[in-house]
Amino acid sequence: MSSQVVNPRTTVLPPIRDQGPAMSQKTAIGQHFRHRAGAAMGMLGFCTSWAVSQHGQGPEWLQVVALDLPLPHLPEAWRGRRIVHLSDFHLSRTVSQAFLDCCIQRVNALDPDLVLLTGDYITYDPFGRFRKRLFTMLGRLRATHGVYACLGNHDYGLTGPGSGRCSFRLRDITCGLRKHGVVVLRNAARAVHLDGQALWLVGVGDLWAGDLRADRAFAKVPPQQPVIVLVHNPRAVDHFKDYVYGAVVSGHTHGRQIKWAGSGRYRRIRNRRYHAGLYDLDGGKLYVTRGLGRLGSLSFSARPEITVLRLI
Repeated sequence: MSSQVVNPRTTVLPPIRDQGPAMSQKTAIGQHFRHRAGAAMGMLGFCTSWAVSQHGQGPEWLQVVALDLPLPHLPEAWRGRRIVHLSDFHLSRTVSQAFLDCCIQRVNALDPDLVLLTGDYITYDPFGRFRKRLFTMLGRLRATHGVYACLGNHDYGLTGPGSGRCSFRLRDITCGLRKHGVVVLRNAARAVHLDGQALWLVGVGDLWAGDLRADRAFAKVPPQQPVIVLVHNPRAVDHFKDYVYGAVVSGHTHGRQIKWAGSGRYRRIRNRRYHAGLYDLDGGKLYVTRGLGRLGSLSFSARPEITVLRLI
């Protein structure tokens, strides 16, 4: 399967040179102050990033990304229609309801035809304190032809591949979303009709949870139809090579967000092939959103994103 190739940037450090004779006192003092100034600038940059991360994650930091999405077999009734794609809300102590409420208001102001959600609605939430707020919040989403969703690894209770799965949380989130008007597609498909012409939405289970059943999800989709697949983890596209689809929408990567890992360290959320943006696949297109929320208390390099896809 071919995909867009992203070449990582590398930094080559210069060789260490011999310092020669001992430097003068004046030179040593100058170097001392330069080092102090460099450290101060570094600390200023860190504090600025921290402030943006802690308090600046708001409407002014939110980015609306609009692009055209070509879809094979698209009927005339669906041409030019707009779909809003949201992912990775991560409602928690570090992603506030106030910020996400602003995101919902922005989406509703766009007056979309469809809203597609691709998982990770909460982070850990073992006692369910955030889930009730989440359901009410997502119930306020408005789209002419409905709100559709798949589930992410955190919705299963998984923090990584092979970690423990929580069936109660999965049921709770699924039922809560449905009670508030969100259609949850877990290894299932749904045709959305406009003027008698169908657009097929296929939602699959999470890859890390071992719940991805592409055969079941695609079973009822007729041939020669416009198909959009909802999946949380973009690496799941490897499981769709035997099926016909036009586009896949996903999240999970947070745009390879750099996050605070504790003990003075940072680490990237790893996904080597699909980080963020639009990719060409053998079967169709893949769009990976940076998502709305974050993991941990610090977030660099990845602005929260609302994606608007215009069907062409």
